[in-house]
Amino acid sequence: MTSIAREARGEHFRSVVTGKDAAAVEELVRASGVFNDAEVAIARELVETNLAQGERASGYHFLFQDGKSGLDGYACFGPIPATAGRYELYWIAVRKSAQRAKLAARLLQASEQAARGWGGQMMIAETSTTPAYSTAANFYKAQGYALLAEIPDWHADGDGLAIFGKRLQ
Repeated sequence: MTSIAREARGEHFRSVVTGKDAAAVEELVRASGVFNDAEVAIARELVETNLAQGERASGYHFLFQDGKSGLDGYACFGPIPATAGRYELYWIAVRKSAQRAKLAARLLQASEQAARGWGGQMMIAETSTTPAYSTAANFYKAQGYALLAEIPDWHADGDGLAIFGKRLQ
C-alpha cells in the first residue's frame, strides 16, 4: 500500500504498523477529548489486531503521519466483508496542532486513493449525531460525502448514528 498512498498526492504517509503505534494511537485519540474510554480502546485494538494478524488478514489498513512530538495523525480503513468494492473509514484522528495543515483531509484522500487502487468503489464513514461529533459530520460533508442514513438512539438514548458515503469511481 505504501506506493499507492504516496502516489495519491505526493504524500509520504507511513503505512507499516509498528509496535509503538498502539500506544501512539491511543494517546492521540484520547487527547482529542471527544472519544470515550470504550472508543479509545477500540482504536488501539484495531492497531493491535493488525500487528497480530497482519494487514491482509485483519482487513485494517493504516496511514500514519509522524511529527516532531509523536504521531500527528492517522487513518484506519479497510474493505467491508461480503460487499463488492465497499470500504469503511474506521478511524481518522489528527493532533490539534496539525489540523491547520488540513492533515485529516489529506489522510482521507490518500485512504480513498488506496481503496480505489484495490478496486474500491465506495467509502463509508460513520459518526455519532451528538453535538460533540458535529465537527466530524461537517468534515465528511466538506470532503464530498453524503449523509446516507441516520439511526436515532443507536449508541445510546440521544446518541444516534450518522452514516456518510462517497463514490470513489
